[in-house]
Amino acid sequence: IGGSKLYVYEWVDEKLVGRAFFDAHLYVTTLKTIKFFIIFGDVRQSMHLLRWREDIRMLQLLARDPQPTSIMSAEFLVMGNQLALLAADEQKNFAVYVFNPYSPEYRKQQLLVSADFHMGSGVNKMQRWPMAFKPDLGVRLATHFCTTDGAVGIVAPLAQESYRRMLALQNLLLNALPHYAGMNPRTFRLYKPAHGMRRRYAKNFLDGNLLSRYLHLDLHLQNQLANALNQSRDTIYGDLFDLNMGTMIS
Repeated sequence: IGGSKLYVYEWVDEKLVGRAFFDAHLYVTTLKTIKFFIIFGDVRQSMHLLRWREDIRMLQLLARDPQPTSIMSAEFLVMGNQLALLAADEQKNFAVYVFNPYSPEYRKQQLLVSADFHMGSGVNKMQRWPMAFKPDLGVRLATHFCTTDGAVGIVAPLAQESYRRMLALQNLLLNALPHYAGMNPRTFRLYKPAHGMRRRYAKNFLDGNLLSRYLHLDLHLQNQLANALNQSRDTIYGDLFDLNMGTMIS
């Protein structure tokens, strides 16, 4: 990490032999690999997704984010057969990028933003971690992160059904609960770019701090909110419990 070139070396006859290189832009701030995929973040030119081609020994650029962004840290997210890129930028935002050439929004060699979220703290370290295995969901990798002000947090993928229930609950909690200093989390968590938005807000993130407040409400209010969602309180408890247990490090 550091500099504007990426090199691939092979261990041959007890020495490293250079096999390939890739010209980045200004300065590589973070780099992660999984199998033959490589991601790196640039101090000004955002995220890049590369693939190592063993047959021709070349680093191939698959896609990049065209919006100028100062990336501070990045990591992979995995949900079954789906792979995504999580990045934290200088403006204290999270963004999740996907490479989907079959999407109607896809443009040649461009990463698509599927989710964005304002963290409010600078993130300087990420590390992916396996979640508890569930046969119906397959392999899941969450990302643990540390911030520059000393906090520790987790970004985890959710199954579609659980996500919809939790999103509906989050929307109810935004309106049903008083918030600290009267500040609305929806506005605070909105993605805040450095150079103006060149795309639509993706959102699609859930605020775990807000959702956890449901567990501390009185029983009557919990039942009221669950009934408003046409769900049982046990179903909501189950979603929150699965998320908590799935991201626990033992």
